[in-house]
Amino acid sequence: METSASGAEPANAGIEGSADPCSSAGGGHRLSVHQIVGGGKAADIVLWKCKRATVGVIFGATIAWWLFEKSELSFLTICCDVLLILIVVQLIWVKISGLLNKQPRQLPELVLSEEMVNNAAASFRVKVNNMLMIAHDITLGKDFRLFFQEPLLW
Repeated sequence: METSASGAEPANAGIEGSADPCSSAGGGHRLSVHQIVGGGKAADIVLWKCKRATVGVIFGATIAWWLFEKSELSFLTICCDVLLILIVVQLIWVKISGLLNKQPRQLPELVLSEEMVNNAAASFRVKVNNMLMIAHDITLGKDFRLFFQEPLLW
């Protein structure tokens, strides 16, 4: 390694050839934090390069959290409501485009592959078999705590 006239190491000593996880494997140059975060607009927002957009994201998240707290609704309920509103807006858009003789955008064809259905069925089968084994053990009295527990009829 080179040393400067004062005997101290240069500022970038140890960067070249180091096992730094942020350095590129083949190029020998370091990646910036912007590149590590993923680059683009999202990285600009995360790294506060676009201050207005970052403040907007934080403000929007705070307002959403506040609305969740005040409405006392669950996240799933609000998501379902938003999706229903989007379906109604899409329906209105299609009806208006039909009145204006404009062709609506084509929806992509949704197809489930046989492999996906088989995987889901196999996973479901395993879960059902586990539940049946637990019920079988309870019925035979192998799980005394659940076997002697009073059944809930309400």
